[in-house]
Amino acid sequence: MQAIADGRHPVGSLLPNEFELAEQFTVSRSTIRAAMRELQASGIVSRKRNAGTRVEAVAPLQSGGGFSQSLGSIEAVQQFGVETERHVQRVAEVVTDEQLARALGCQPGRRWLRISSLRMIPGDATKTPICWTDVYVDGTFAGEVRTRMDSHRDIFGTLVEKISGRRFVEIRQDISAVGVSADLASPLKALPGAYALSIRRQYLFSSNEMAEVSLSIHPADRYSYSMRLTRQQVEIT
Repeated sequence: MQAIADGRHPVGSLLPNEFELAEQFTVSRSTIRAAMRELQASGIVSRKRNAGTRVEAVAPLQSGGGFSQSLGSIEAVQQFGVETERHVQRVAEVVTDEQLARALGCQPGRRWLRISSLRMIPGDATKTPICWTDVYVDGTFAGEVRTRMDSHRDIFGTLVEKISGRRFVEIRQDISAVGVSADLASPLKALPGAYALSIRRQYLFSSNEMAEVSLSIHPADRYSYSMRLTRQQVEIT
């Protein structure tokens, strides 16, 4: 944590692997794994199999009883699926009308698989949802996603990557302030009209092809969003 705070491991960089860290600190790999779990739980790093451990923040996130998320990479977005529990509420195949097409940012008439879920913090005795999320997966992948979704814990983006054999190279994110709608108030255990954040994420392949969109509603008292901005190095003449 001190090395990260001092800038020796900048935000966005990858930490040395477990073998290197164990040798550096003269401890066992099990000790390193325990330390990584602590860093991950505090929001300082994100971890992904075969991708390494990425630095996401320079200090622990302070959460006011809700859930704090620090995002600086696609891997950090994917980490959300590991840190929370998904409780699927309904699944349906839909075709976008004009209104839904505007919400998703696509053309009318496109077919999607919509998976509606509540997200929970593991071990939360109150079982208060963090958010309601409607995930729209391109209809091309609908059959396989339906078959494999029950055993898939991560966000559905990683499942689409596995099925397609392709990687998402960009996530476009839009955040706006909204009120909790009447139909979501009960499942979210919130008052109708209560302050909330609406987050839309569009997942794109390298061909600029959008294969997934998520629309999430986060009650304001349960979620905070952290982003780190840095100045680009510009030569002054």
